[in-house]
Amino acid sequence: MNYIDSALPIHAICDRGKVGEWARVVFGEIQKGELLACTSFLTFDEVFYKVRKMAGEAAALESGEALLMTPNLRFIPVDDKVVWRALEMMKAQPLLPRDAIHAGTALLSDAQTVYSEDRDFDRIKGLRRIWYGMQP
Repeated sequence: MNYIDSALPIHAICDRGKVGEWARVVFGEIQKGELLACTSFLTFDEVFYKVRKMAGEAAALESGEALLMTPNLRFIPVDDKVVWRALEMMKAQPLLPRDAIHAGTALLSDAQTVYSEDRDFDRIKGLRRIWYGMQP
């Protein structure tokens, strides 16, 4: 399983450069069922917030709906198990709550990889980070 951090959809929506092109290819693989992927409902909040800042309310509403309707992308609720796992990770190493919630969601969903530009995920045991330009 692969976990999608909010950076991937944000770049797919807003970035017209090489990173955005790569992010749209990854989303195409998810939509076709070639890449098994999940994300947190927290991702919806982060994507909506960022797109709204960059492109306005209408674009954020459209993008948020499109994200929620992405075929083959499974959304995981932020529940007590996720938050307790996040807190455990925050006690063990310096992590911001949102990063810990994403990491906790990924690990509880049996994800082995996380698509993110955030290097904080490099320190999390059990996850391998993938991002544009990284060596395989």
